[in-house]
Amino acid sequence: MSNWKVLYRDHFDQDRSSRAKPSKEAALQQARDLYRNHRAQIYRLEGPNGQIVPGGRVMSWVQANRW
Repeated sequence: MSNWKVLYRDHFDQDRSSRAKPSKEAALQQARDLYRNHRAQIYRLEGPNGQIVPGGRVMSWVQANRW
């Protein structure tokens, strides 16, 4: 099982990371929810073995999958 985390800045201007998610898709959904519901600024997703999805790519996915 892989562990993916969302790194973001919350509405209190604090850098945070989410709890580990079992898949990249679950982490993308978490990023979308954080952005939509909490107005968080998404930095990136971090996955197993140093995999990184940059914030720009995450935000492109969030915009394409708003609902």
